[in-house]
Amino acid sequence: MMLSNSFGLQANAKNLININTLDDLSVLEKLGDEEILILGAGTNVILGDYFNGTVIAVNLKGIEIREDCISVGAGLDWADLIEYCLINKLYGIENLTHIPGSVGAAPVQNIGAYGVEISSFINSVECFNLTTKKFETLNNHQCQFKYRESIFKLKNFVILKINFVFDKSFSPNLSYPALNKFLNDCSIDVASLTPRMLSDSVKNIRNSKLPDPKIEPNVGSIFKNPIVSSRDLDIDFLAGHRWDQADGYTKLSSARLIELIEPDLSIPDTLRFYENHSLVLINNGGASFDEVISLLNQIKSKIFKKFKIQLEIEPEIISS
Repeated sequence: MMLSNSFGLQANAKNLININTLDDLSVLEKLGDEEILILGAGTNVILGDYFNGTVIAVNLKGIEIREDCISVGAGLDWADLIEYCLINKLYGIENLTHIPGSVGAAPVQNIGAYGVEISSFINSVECFNLTTKKFETLNNHQCQFKYRESIFKLKNFVILKINFVFDKSFSPNLSYPALNKFLNDCSIDVASLTPRMLSDSVKNIRNSKLPDPKIEPNVGSIFKNPIVSSRDLDIDFLAGHRWDQADGYTKLSSARLIELIEPDLSIPDTLRFYENHSLVLINNGGASFDEVISLLNQIKSKIFKKFKIQLEIEPEIISS
């Protein structure tokens, strides 16, 4: 069966299990030792030709209001949650507008954009533990959130619902320079900024930088921005493309690093870097898994050789 993925790679799997209600968890309790792939909207994976195992797709899409939080099904489209929050005066995730994928994918990578990370709003995650074959609820601390990381990267859990606690009053996070610049350029007065205006601004910024995967197949940022010790860097290295972090560390722009070595790359005709953002790799049509992985390894090797900086691939690689 064909596996949907935003990079447009041809991929099949041996088996597929759909979780449409919590009653369907009984099927997971009977799983053997076969290899498992938990697949949401497929917006952050690079898939091999054939997955010789069982794919689990969670299709729970309900939103339930509880006393202290809202509980959201993992299968809900992320854009639908953003819209729900805007309509229902739940604030804090406006900066995460227009991130492709499902709600269930958000905790896995601890998605973040324009100074906001989703872990700040997660109270707990309801999931099925594939090791113990039991339903569990992990609190925020147990999720082990870090930059683009969580316990869910271990693939031991099928995320079913996420319980969020959002802000009841609007206090925009405008810490990210690109966001401030956009508001300035568009003559948007911060004092009169509304949640909808902030969300729309983020959407416009993302549209100007990132292509729609439905039109130009991609998985967003192909590499993470590396965080390195500040003392290992020359003071002017990557000036304008680096950001100071806490405790003597600096985050570097992977996009800029790629630009500096791009002339030395051998890029197949089936692939290209997006014209407006060199951290986005586009499938021009007919790209193979091997071509993609070969190019990514080539980039990592050249950047390490030239700058002694180790890049980490952002999407999950699922080889055949």
